[in-house]
Amino acid sequence: MRTVLSLLLVALATILPASGGPPAPALYAAATTPFYATPGADARAIGKLLVAARLTPLEQDTTGWQRIRMTGWTQAGAERVVQAAPGIRVTRAALSKTGLDALTFGRSREDADTGLTWTLTTLTGWIAPDAATSPDLDTLWARAEPLFATRCTACHERRVPERYTANQWTSHLKVMGPRTGLPKDDQALIRVFLQYRSADATALAAALAEE
Repeated sequence: MRTVLSLLLVALATILPASGGPPAPALYAAATTPFYATPGADARAIGKLLVAARLTPLEQDTTGWQRIRMTGWTQAGAERVVQAAPGIRVTRAALSKTGLDALTFGRSREDADTGLTWTLTTLTGWIAPDAATSPDLDTLWARAEPLFATRCTACHERRVPERYTANQWTSHLKVMGPRTGLPKDDQALIRVFLQYRSADATALAAALAEE
C-alpha cells in the first residue's frame, strides 16, 4: 500500500504546478509588445509580440518583469514568425535571429493544399512591467469594433468579415489601414479582429484548441 501511495504522490507532483496552486489566467497582448530573453532595464529586445497574442504567465520578478509562454505555429524555413494557426497568417510574434533561441518545437504537420510544413512552437521569455496586456479578447474586441465601424466605412460600405479569409484581410488592411489615419497598433487591432471573424474562423478556432 505504501508503494502505491508513493507512486501516486510522484505522479501528482509531475502534473501539478510547483506552487501547488492553480495556473495563472491567460493574458493577451494589447499592443505591439517588445519581448526579451532576460529581464532588466538593460535587456535588449529579441522580438515583438503582436496584438491579441495569447500569453501564459509563468512568474514575475521583484521589479515587475513577467516571464511568459506563448504557443503558435511556425512554417519550416520561416521560424522567426509565429502564427496562430498553420497556413492562417494571424501573426503572434516576430523574432530577431537571436530570438530563435527562445523557441522550442513540437509536432509538425504538412498543409495538404500547399505542401508546407508547420510546427507547433512555444516561445518563452520576458515582457517589461509596462507591457500593455488585456485580461481577455472581449476587451480588445470592444475597442476594435467601433474603430472598424467608424474608420473603415469612410470610403466604402461596411465589409462583411466572413466574406474574406484571414490572409485576405491581411492584404486588405495593408492597403486600407493607412487610409484610416489610425496608429499602427489600432490598424493591427482591427486586422486581427476581422481575422477572428473571417471565413477561416472555424479552422482558426480548431488550431487554438490544440494549444
